[in-house]
This record gives sequence, C-alpha cells and structure tokens, in this order.
Amino acid sequence: MTRCSLEHGALQGATIACMTNSISTQLKREIMSSENPLLALIRDTRLEVHNRSITEIAELMRPQMQKYGVCLISGFPTETERYLELLEQFGEPLTNYSSLSDLDKDDPSTKINMVRYKRKKSDGPKSVHYIDGELKPHSARSWRLQRPRYFAMLMVDPGWRDMEAGLRGESVILSWQYMFEQLAQLDSEVFETHFARLSSTPLRFEANNVKEDCSSSPLCYPLPDAASRFDVGVRLKQDLQEKLPGLQAQFEDYEAYRASIDYLVAATVRPEFQARFPLNKSDLILIDNNRFAHGRCPITGEREVDGRAINNPRELWSVCVA
Repeated sequence: MTRCSLEHGALQGATIACMTNSISTQLKREIMSSENPLLALIRDTRLEVHNRSITEIAELMRPQMQKYGVCLISGFPTETERYLELLEQFGEPLTNYSSLSDLDKDDPSTKINMVRYKRKKSDGPKSVHYIDGELKPHSARSWRLQRPRYFAMLMVDPGWRDMEAGLRGESVILSWQYMFEQLAQLDSEVFETHFARLSSTPLRFEANNVKEDCSSSPLCYPLPDAASRFDVGVRLKQDLQEKLPGLQAQFEDYEAYRASIDYLVAATVRPEFQARFPLNKSDLILIDNNRFAHGRCPITGEREVDGRAINNPRELWSVCVA
C-alpha cells in the first residue's frame, strides 16, 4: 500500500512528494503550486458521485484511500441506509457515541453520531457534538482499545454561511505525518525530545460520557504498513489537556509529559498544518483515523429572529468504522 508524504520544499512555500509513480505530472504541478499542500491534496481527491451505485462509489474511493488515506466525495444522498451501506464497504460501522452514553439519543441511527448545536442544559452530560465552539484536531474514539480504522463525515445541512471565514463551522483535517515531518525540520532537537516521549510513554484515559475498553498504548503508536518514520498513528483526545492532571500517577515525570502534550496540541492548531474547508450539503469525507485528525472551526449557535432565538440548523453525521 503506497502512502503520500507531504513535505515543505522551503519555508516560504510548500510541496507534496507522493510515494507513488502513478500520480500525473499535471497533478504534481497543481499540488506544488498550492499555498496549502494538504488542502490541495484533499481537493484533488474529490469525486462527483451523483446517481452512482454504492458499489461504484466504493470502487472510485478505494484507490484514493489506499494512496492518500483520505477521500472527499460530492453528491452523496443524505440517507442513513445508503451512508452505512457505503461505509460497510470499508469495514464495520461502530455503535455510535450517544448510544453508549447517557446523552440525549436523537441520532438518525445507532451507528451515526449527529453533530448539531443544542442549547446547553443546566445539568446532565454535554457532548462536544452539541457545542458551537471550536473543536481542536483530535482522533475519533481516541481512548478505545481497538482503534477505529476510518472516520466518516457526511454534511446534511451546512447551516448558516453568512459569517466571516473561520466562523462558519469549516471542517479541519490534519495529517500527522505531514505535521511531524515539518516539525522535525523546524524544531529539530525540541521536536525529537517530545516525539520520543509521546511515542514511548504508555497512556490510559477514558471517554467523558461512555464506557469502552481503553487502550494503554503511547499517544503515538507504530503502524504495520508505515511508509516512513513519521507515518505513525496518533490517538489525541479533544480535551486531553484538561484530563491530564487527573492522570498524573501514570507518569514518572508528569511535568515533562505535560510539556510534550502542550507542544503537540499547540502544533495541531497552527494554520499551516491544517486543511480548513467548508463541507457542502451531500459532501462526504472519509479519513484514515490513525493517520489523520479532524476538527471544526466555531459556528454561531443561535440567532434572534422575530424576537425569538433559533438554532443554527448545521447538521453533520459522523461514523467510526472498525
């Protein structure tokens, strides 16, 4: 299986060197001229799939996933049965987050998490799926012993778009390999110290609202089909920094480990390492959950219309695939 390595050619520009000879010369030129190589790569994986069968769509997506670990498609029907049927071509859709928790259970399926703003209640559990703030890049089911291989997002309703860029709920995708390669060049010894610590220190944490068997692997873990030293899996929880103080007993040197986590999280929010883009209605993106993180820019949760507050109708369906 070939993988794509994303590299800066110089600090003022960026290039992508793909570990395959099958990519066209024209595509190389388009990617190399882009200011954001990861965003260019994702856009170049886009497939129009209107009126195609599930089998045809899966066959179109499979080469993209094998080469790049990510594929973006447009024109997919916002129907639960067809969504799950497509994902079953890549593995087993897992029971969703809400079904395993005490959260409100109004998802369209026991396998689909509905991400939609909800007014915060005064008591009871609250999911990040319901907030209007930013979601920092993170891994799906980061605590889980058996890592989900893929993570899928289908946009059902893009919500309000009449805001300035960065406040419209744009999706955020981050390639761990790309980010680590750049940090190794930019930060050298500092990065190597943190990377070694995060790759060798066992870590166990739990979810906020669900109970599942938890992993004790390092945050950065090896992959059997790794294409390079920095082609590793990462299981980063969205609020891991807030949970760390309660995990101090796991570490011989808590302050050093905390510094490495802070370094990693600070890198994930740097714009040059992120691809930010709006998903339109019927856009579906599938990512390798080991190699990529996902997040979201903030949205406006509520507006006053004719004297009453209404919620942003933005609705996205996410699914973890084993």
